[in-house]
Amino acid sequence: MKMKKILSAFLAAATTFSMMSVSIFAEETNNDEAVKITVLHTNDVHSRYDSAIDEETGTLTQFGYARLKTIVNEEKSKNKNVLLFDAGDTFHGLPFATINRGESIASIMNAVGYNAMVAGNHDFNYGYERLPVLRQLSFTPILGSNVRRTSGKTVGGFQDYEVFDVDGVKVGVFGISSPETAYKTNPKNVSTVVFNDPIATAEQMVNTLRNEQDADVVICLAHVGIDESTEVKSTDIAAAVDGIDLIIDGHSHSSPDSYTVINDTVISSAGQYMSYVGKEVITIDSNGDVTVESMPISASDYKPEDIQPDPTVDAVIKQIQSRQEATLSQVVGNTSVDLNGEREFVRTTETNLSRLIADAMLNETGADVALTNGGGIRASIKAGPVTKGDIQNVLPFGNYIVTVKVTGAELKAAIENGLPGMVNGQLEVIGNMAQVAGVDVTYNPNAAKGSRITSLKFNGEEVKDSDIFTLATNDFMQSGGDGFTMLNKKIENEFAALDEAVINYMTKNGVKGTDVERIHMVK
Repeated sequence: MKMKKILSAFLAAATTFSMMSVSIFAEETNNDEAVKITVLHTNDVHSRYDSAIDEETGTLTQFGYARLKTIVNEEKSKNKNVLLFDAGDTFHGLPFATINRGESIASIMNAVGYNAMVAGNHDFNYGYERLPVLRQLSFTPILGSNVRRTSGKTVGGFQDYEVFDVDGVKVGVFGISSPETAYKTNPKNVSTVVFNDPIATAEQMVNTLRNEQDADVVICLAHVGIDESTEVKSTDIAAAVDGIDLIIDGHSHSSPDSYTVINDTVISSAGQYMSYVGKEVITIDSNGDVTVESMPISASDYKPEDIQPDPTVDAVIKQIQSRQEATLSQVVGNTSVDLNGEREFVRTTETNLSRLIADAMLNETGADVALTNGGGIRASIKAGPVTKGDIQNVLPFGNYIVTVKVTGAELKAAIENGLPGMVNGQLEVIGNMAQVAGVDVTYNPNAAKGSRITSLKFNGEEVKDSDIFTLATNDFMQSGGDGFTMLNKKIENEFAALDEAVINYMTKNGVKGTDVERIHMVK
């Protein structure tokens, strides 16, 4: 194995932009005996295709694809050896993507010019059969060395690895999708797909790329993350597997400074929503020694005028927006207050928006109790007129409402599954955070998991284990998603999609009742 030197500087790009021309990056030191390869990457964009601006500072909070293309072009003007990768959760998120099942994002990726990607759990939200189509539309290889059919065969449209010949240097790239995908997309979407062990698969891929493909550099695209609840993290892969020069990580939405070098492997991630563009400069000297220097580019370092959108990509986006505008702009109701759907709130507690969604589920079904997951709430709604597009931004996954019969014991177990504990004095941020209607819950976050509920009341009376309820939930949770295996029962009835139910409810009731708390924490 070739020797490797690591520079993990995590340097933010701070070069001032000229009014006449974009100059994002510092000049690289020339070395005729060395080959320099610039790797740019994104992850967890969740179809945030456009730029966003901080109203207070006037700086960018996310680049968007048109400005990403400008960055790519500028980098290529400095160094011809540029590769662009994505570490997953790309084709799904906002209605911009879901209206045409990812096609809009695939078209943009094609215009930007990605070299390869790994599928994130949410990229399976249209069903695994959709990904080969999106691969063709995006002209981007989808790498999934641990993604297999239950029969053991390779999943159509996926490939284990790709080898790039860059100025005489062989760069081997393989992909690892999180095994959590089995329950962090609707389980029906991957019913005939398995996700093999990341560490064993990575060992096999490194051996194949180093010894059979003669790769000089090995990169892993890993939609794996570093969340504490994740069984096998990207850091575990780096620690256990020798010979990986760079892991480009996704899934946990982690900022670049969350990582350190492990076992001579640089691990890098670009946060979420293109708040960063990851950048590594890989140098291969005449002896074959490899140096990896990480210098992520932060959107917050730039104002919109500093980086002009690429006109070709911008035109593609505008064409898609024009086709979608009429549907998304229809007003369905009004709210006098902001409706809170921010990640750090809906994954730790209840909010007025989560109550609205749960109420809409009861309204749609006539059930006794409603239960949905905070992780399915993906945006807030500003005070004022509310459009279909606003609601679809909040509920982008296309999940529909189902009812099942549950006992009091099963209802309690389901809610227990979605209650956060305390970690270092703060509530856990959990995607399966229980959001309810029809019951009042009191719980102690300092108690052991599974025994946190101190009171569960229905119509003012304590719920008994033997009670029977009609529960409205979403099809993702009914299938056992997010660990709600106790809800994987016979479906009594199927109803509208969550976004449609909220549209119907708001049209009739506005935001009535969203100020009434249902979940109470013992302090």
